[in-house]
Amino acid sequence: MQIAVFSDSHGDTEGMCAVIDEYRPDMVLHLGDCVRDAEELERRYPQLPLLYVRGNCDAWDFTDAPEQRLFTAGDVVIYMTHGHRQSVKLTLDVLANAVHFSGAKLGLFGHTHQAEYKVMGDVTLFNPGSVGMGRRTWGRITVKGTEFKCELMKV
Repeated sequence: MQIAVFSDSHGDTEGMCAVIDEYRPDMVLHLGDCVRDAEELERRYPQLPLLYVRGNCDAWDFTDAPEQRLFTAGDVVIYMTHGHRQSVKLTLDVLANAVHFSGAKLGLFGHTHQAEYKVMGDVTLFNPGSVGMGRRTWGRITVKGTEFKCELMKV
């Protein structure tokens, strides 16, 4: 299973659409900032499974998107959040604890606009950076059974 992970698109759907058209992922995840961009992807690619959470910049959009999600891809339990509520700009400890106590092995977050991959105890944390600003990066996750591989990609 191939999963495309986007965060912090901030109104720029062009790069995400180019990635989807080129890589044809099995699933797309959007980690917030801006939920309306994820909703645009839903309209453009109605057959593509898409999950998203809201970020700090989504507060004024009156969205009912959750702040975090827990789901299974293959046999891998994944926790996804934007990260602002876990203060990821200061420390990853709060997020690592949330991921651990949720039962997930992989925690996905955004908010910082900086790509990051870190193993903390029994969990892996992955931030794909910002698809809409700065370096314009995204994440590709390959899942095979209980194994997963996270890669940072450039738009």
